[in-house]
Amino acid sequence: MSEIFAAVDALLAKARDGGDLPEPAERERLRKAAALTQVEVAAALDTRRETFAKWESGAAQPRAPKRGAYAFLLAGLADIHGTQGPDGWLALARQARPLDAAAITDEGE
Repeated sequence: MSEIFAAVDALLAKARDGGDLPEPAERERLRKAAALTQVEVAAALDTRRETFAKWESGAAQPRAPKRGAYAFLLAGLADIHGTQGPDGWLALARQARPLDAAAITDEGE
């Protein structure tokens, strides 16, 4: 029975992977609205600028855990600068940040 749930979890993860980022033009607009360079964002996401440029243009897609961090950054920028176009990605992106283990420990004490 656990194999069935593992298979369902895999399908849900696959479905989430496609919906947490805005369209490429919105990715670029949000970065530029915040006056951030590709170099700055790439460094924060621990990737090369060339790789980040492909993510931003939609030529390539980031994988976990960097995808979640990128989605969370874009959600934060959208909160500051607003979003243009369809914003269905925003709810998923806001949830992309994993819980901080230290915060869980502090709450439990």
